[in-house]
Parts: sequence; C-alpha cells; structure tokens
Amino acid sequence: MLPDNYYIADQFSLLSKLMDIHGENSFKSKSYSIAAYNIERLPVQLSEVPDEKLYTLKGIGDSVGKKVQEILEGGHLHALEEYVQKTPTGVMEMLSIKGLGPKKIATIWKEMEIESLGELLYACHENRLARFKGFGEKTQKNIEESITFYQKSQGSHLYAQVEVYAQESDKLFRKAFPRHEFSFTGAFRRQLEVIDFIEWVTTVPVKELQVFFEKNNYKEEEAGATNCSYRGPENLLLKFYCRPENEFHLSLFETSCSESFLTAWNELPGWKATPVYNSEDAIFASVKINPIPSFRREKPAIIDRA
Repeated sequence: MLPDNYYIADQFSLLSKLMDIHGENSFKSKSYSIAAYNIERLPVQLSEVPDEKLYTLKGIGDSVGKKVQEILEGGHLHALEEYVQKTPTGVMEMLSIKGLGPKKIATIWKEMEIESLGELLYACHENRLARFKGFGEKTQKNIEESITFYQKSQGSHLYAQVEVYAQESDKLFRKAFPRHEFSFTGAFRRQLEVIDFIEWVTTVPVKELQVFFEKNNYKEEEAGATNCSYRGPENLLLKFYCRPENEFHLSLFETSCSESFLTAWNELPGWKATPVYNSEDAIFASVKINPIPSFRREKPAIIDRA
C-alpha cells in the first residue's frame, strides 16, 4: 500500500513548518511548502509515475524528487523525523492551534521559553504574550480561545507523532498473541493527519485482551462483548474490534472507510455484507470494482473511478 499524494504533501508541509520553527533556511523551507501545494494538486498519483518521469512534473525538482522517492519506498521522510525528534511534543502540538504559525511558535518557544500548551495558556492568562512583538491583546485572546477549544478534544495527535508508537505496539501485540490476527484500522490505517486514537481489528477475544492489558498496567476505558479500549502510560487511547476469523476482513473494511464512503458502498447494486470474505480484495471483487486502498476511501466519488 503506497502513500497517496495527500500523505506526501502533508509530509512536506510539516517539514516546512518545523524548519521555520527551528530557524532554518527560509528559501529551502518555502520550497517544501510550495512542493506540498503542487503535489496536492497533481492530476496523477506520484506512486503511479515512473522514476524517469517524476522530475518532469511541475514543482518536483532534484531535492523534492529524491524525498518523494524516499517516502514512496519507505513511507517515511528521514529529514522530517529528525526535526520531529528534536522538537518538544508541546511545541509540535502548537501547530494544531488556530492562529499559531511557525514564526509565532518560534517566538513562543525560543524567546518566551514556553514548551507546552498548558504553559502557553497560563501565559495568556497573565497577559504575557501581548508584551512580545507580533502578539497584541487581540491575538493573545484568540490564541487563548483556540487552546481552550483544542483542549476539549484532548487526545488528538499528528500522524507523525504516533506512527512509531503505533508500530511498536503492533509488534508487541503480535508477539503476545502469535496465533491471532491484528490489523491497523480507522484513522491510522487511512493515514489521516490527526489521530484521536489508534485502532485494530483482531481475532483475540475481549477477555484475553483484558488479561493482557491488566498485566501490563493499561487503564481499561471500555470493555463490551466485541469491542474494548485501553490507555497506556503514554496516555494514547487504543481501541480494538474483536471479531471471529470469518468476520475479520469485512470488519476491517468497514472500519477503514470514511462514513460517507461506507454509506455509498452499502448502496452499491449487488453488494452483500453477509457473506464471508477471505480478504479485502475479495470484497471489491464481489461488486467488480478494483481494490481501493484504505487511505483513498474518503469521498464516495472514488468508487465511480475505481
């Protein structure tokens, strides 16, 4: 499953912002921002473009082209990962706050020495932001309101922030339950920019997961007959859809689509959600549609083009 243009563009956009926050060469960071803009608007998926034609596309120069190939080959951008590692989590989180661009975040971090949203909100309460250049009382008030709004949906993270943790958790679960199936699903599998929780479809029964997570000091948030969720020391919510083996692939499909995509799919002539499917490819084949990767299952229109 290769990354689509939106995912690739997001990688360049985040790289550009983090470079600006760290005070790197503005010409180079702007070139990555422009690349993100151009990639989002390409009429063809970069994953389908031959290497020799990649550099002929608008906005794809030598530096950008090499990084595109890096993402397509490994799903990661090393340069971005380096910036993520040396950026405090709280500073990364500031990118989610409306009204806070890279330059303002750089001032907050480097000059105000603030590294978390909690500290930033407290600084707003004390009227400290308004003393700095580029931060008037109106801006300070808007930032305060944006942080308050954001905190109502705590638990949200950028995809890049949770990717390593998710992969390591997946390895842990597979090692603990070697005879069972696990597959990422939901927002993480769809590679959405913001992840509220990490989800899996698994054949492990709820009771067996309960024993495992209790033993490993995870906090139980939900435990129903077929679904359960837990929160670990990192405070990330992990959700599991526990299904028998004959329902595994259908459940995986249904939980890795947007709501509008799934609604349109269920209305397709000839579609039956009851038969047993041994793969997602078999699900698409049942209605004579080419397989659509989970990261493209957003808008119903993609079904017509498949």
